[in-house]
Amino acid sequence: MAQLQTTNFSQDGYLALPASTTGNRPSPTAGMTRFNSSMSMLEFYDGTNWRPVSGISQGAIGTGGDDVRIIDNNVVHLFTTVQSTSFTPAFTGTVQVLVVGGGGSAGYDWSGGGGGGGFVFNRSFPVVSGTPYPVTVGGGGAGPGRGGGNSIGNNGANSVFSSITATGGGAGGGWATPPQGYSNPYGGGVMGNSGGSGGGGGNTGDTGADNRQRVQFGDGTTGQGFPGGAGVRYNTSSDNQHASGAGGGAGGPGGGGQDERQGASNYNANGGPGAASDILGSTWYWGGGGGAGGHHGASLGSGGVGGGGGGAVYHGGPTYPNGSIQGVGGGQAINAGNPGSGHHHGGAAGANTGGGGGGAQHGSTGSGGSGIVVIRY
Repeated sequence: MAQLQTTNFSQDGYLALPASTTGNRPSPTAGMTRFNSSMSMLEFYDGTNWRPVSGISQGAIGTGGDDVRIIDNNVVHLFTTVQSTSFTPAFTGTVQVLVVGGGGSAGYDWSGGGGGGGFVFNRSFPVVSGTPYPVTVGGGGAGPGRGGGNSIGNNGANSVFSSITATGGGAGGGWATPPQGYSNPYGGGVMGNSGGSGGGGGNTGDTGADNRQRVQFGDGTTGQGFPGGAGVRYNTSSDNQHASGAGGGAGGPGGGGQDERQGASNYNANGGPGAASDILGSTWYWGGGGGAGGHHGASLGSGGVGGGGGGAVYHGGPTYPNGSIQGVGGGQAINAGNPGSGHHHGGAAGANTGGGGGGAQHGSTGSGGSGIVVIRY
């Protein structure tokens, strides 16, 4: 066995310990101390398990995750890559679990914002030492892109930890002209999809200033998220505004298209707020809805807090002609949502937030943000 030499002590004031990965741990004896480069922490062997030097009371560190952190004397595993894998605890007891589904994308053309991914938090989930628990991180829905026709967007994918499933967010609706003789109670537009939180309703292609029917939003999943907002083509003053609905969030519903006359108070709907959690130490929001896209507008269609993407408005007319307007992305998240850009581009949601994508007109619309699974003990 190698002996500690005086060369392990630096004249600059530090002790150099052996450092290597989890996979290169030596055959252990009690008292061994090393730096685990896989987990970026000091650990020691207590005769039974490898334990962090920080003194975590729950015992040895389990395996699994893209990142393992020590937060307030707890071990936290973050699963952020869109894939299926597993978590294996090294103790029997309970863990805290946050599961967020992937966010939905916005639709194409005067599109509704995407709904945020479902949010599920379990404060005391029982685990057994050595038992692998399946983990899946759901991807965000892809935006239809420029030239996507009158299509709806794409739902986000579910995220899973063991028996817990957080439903992917619903896609935002788009604009459509119904076939001759076709009739529906929502005026012919493309409805938002249901999901963890619902997508915002699109716009009707029906003509006539008396056509003010609402275009239906998507519903949220009970206990995980809220519905999106409804879209509308004509307001009560017969302005042809093409005001879509925003995506719902894990913490509240998305805003609906405005019925009032164009003016300084005219707005494009904001995405619903996400739900808050402090499982990562700081309080972040998750599953914010995407802001609505539209034709006219004097103010922003912003993404909901929790990573929702911002919407884009084609122009500000008739009150504010020739001015494109972009909504900001939702902040207070581990990755903020992106703002809309130019006349044509909705903002993508923040990665690993489960945020919904932002809507736009005649351009690329925002993709939903990927989900996340977090385990803390």
